[in-house]
Amino acid sequence: MGWEGFMQTERSQPRQRREGKLRAALGVPLPGEAVELLDQIGERGRLRAEQGLVPIKGEGGKIYYKHIDDLNRLDMHFRTAAERVTVEWLKERVERRKRGADAPPIPTHLR
Repeated sequence: MGWEGFMQTERSQPRQRREGKLRAALGVPLPGEAVELLDQIGERGRLRAEQGLVPIKGEGGKIYYKHIDDLNRLDMHFRTAAERVTVEWLKERVERRKRGADAPPIPTHLR
């Protein structure tokens, strides 16, 4: 994907998060979770989206936030890596729900 396509996708995601997509993806609490915790994660995601902030995975693996207007071509890989962490966590939640297992640890950038 080129830069223009990347930025088009990036600009649609905050809009979806402002509309509650992250909270909807979290679903109902798993064993060991409270609905309030999921609501907080969803609200933080919504607020970050309103501020135009997107997660970036730094070279050391730490995830931090950067304003969408400050992204550059070099950030594409790091932005995708951060999104992958969130998606993998959401997938793990689905798998654990199927097994009736406790919730996986929450990634630090979502707390």
